[in-house]
Amino acid sequence: MIYLDWNATAPLHPAARAAWLAAQDGAWGNPSSIHQVGQEARLACDQTKGVIARHLGAKAHELVVTSGGTEANALAIHAALAERAGTIVCSAIEHSSVLRNAETLGPVVLAPVDGEGRLVPEALVTAVRGARLVCLQVANNETGTLQDLATLIPAMRAVQDGLWIHLDACQGAGKVPLHLGKTGADSASLAGHKIGAPKGIGLLWVAGGHRTLPLLRGGRQQQDRRSGTEDAPGLAALAAALDQAMGHLAEEHLRQTTLLADLWAELSQALPQAVWLGYGAPRLANTLCLLHPGLANEAVVQRLDLAGFAVSKGSACMAARGEPSHVVAACGVERDLARSAIRVSIGSLTTRQDLAAFRNAYMDIVHHS
Repeated sequence: MIYLDWNATAPLHPAARAAWLAAQDGAWGNPSSIHQVGQEARLACDQTKGVIARHLGAKAHELVVTSGGTEANALAIHAALAERAGTIVCSAIEHSSVLRNAETLGPVVLAPVDGEGRLVPEALVTAVRGARLVCLQVANNETGTLQDLATLIPAMRAVQDGLWIHLDACQGAGKVPLHLGKTGADSASLAGHKIGAPKGIGLLWVAGGHRTLPLLRGGRQQQDRRSGTEDAPGLAALAAALDQAMGHLAEEHLRQTTLLADLWAELSQALPQAVWLGYGAPRLANTLCLLHPGLANEAVVQRLDLAGFAVSKGSACMAARGEPSHVVAACGVERDLARSAIRVSIGSLTTRQDLAAFRNAYMDIVHHS
């Protein structure tokens, strides 16, 4: 199987596996216990938080260990509205873990995006007037589109006092340079399995380390910001995976950009009706949202799977439910073309030969549809 679905989850990185196993041997205790075994786990948590914080431009005490990106998003949204309710503004292409949590807590306004998946600044600034919370992705999981946070965040701050700005950084962390402390945001989420850590470990960054009300009441761990025993081995694996990703960031960005650019040059020449959604926008180096008239994405994904290629038709959690992509629709893609969209996302193990084989398989599907 040639794996081209890295935005859904990345394979466990060998360094993350080694760090997880080492922590299981040396830091398996409860970090809240005051005896030696527990304090060894506490030390491991503190040390790995320090590694992660340096890579994210944050401080260790600002990080809350969670079970993943979904919990981190939910925790941030609940925290922002705990003391003062209000309107929630979300980009129209947010992940379902943001949209569904927001819908349960207040009126939601969807800020529109253009045909490349970029937020429209004027519309966003208008939407946040009088709002309490705004949720934005660093990078979209389906198109890879990057938002211009350096422009958008100051513009929102200028028109609305007391606005809580939450960033979903689950696809951006480890793939683009990210200095959370300089973004001007209040919180951000991260999912370890997107960058080669095990599933079940994530982080919420809260600027200044302010206390946030926990979603679940329990033992008051993590300064009563998130109850539940911290996963020291998982955190060690996340630190190792992030360390590897950031250590190879520049070279992987160039390599992946070149691989997808060459693939697109060949596909677009052979299939002039093919569309790369988000091509004209700043985006992740590893993501290609590919559309072609006359195709049905579910059938394409199945046929590619039978041919030995793992791709997706969008967000994995929504693809399993058989629902159409709200991201593609928000970009204004005509319905029949939108239903052809598949996501090809590559990673550090993807080779030129892998993509050449995918190109041939995809072209064969188009020509025989």
